[in-house]
Amino acid sequence: MSLKPTCKEVHRLTSEGLDRKLSFVERARVRMHLLVCTACQNFTAQMQLIRRAMRDLLPPTDND
Repeated sequence: MSLKPTCKEVHRLTSEGLDRKLSFVERARVRMHLLVCTACQNFTAQMQLIRRAMRDLLPPTDND
């Protein structure tokens, strides 16, 4: 594993990060890559938008 991840790895980690907590090292590597890669910034923003939209579609629970 290199210090600078590829776009493919950032996409994988971004997707995995929606389902599990990434390790400190994984988060740091993704953040470093996002500083210089506009394409991955866009991908990450799109994934977050989809996640929020899906949450909004869920019916309210008793806790809400």
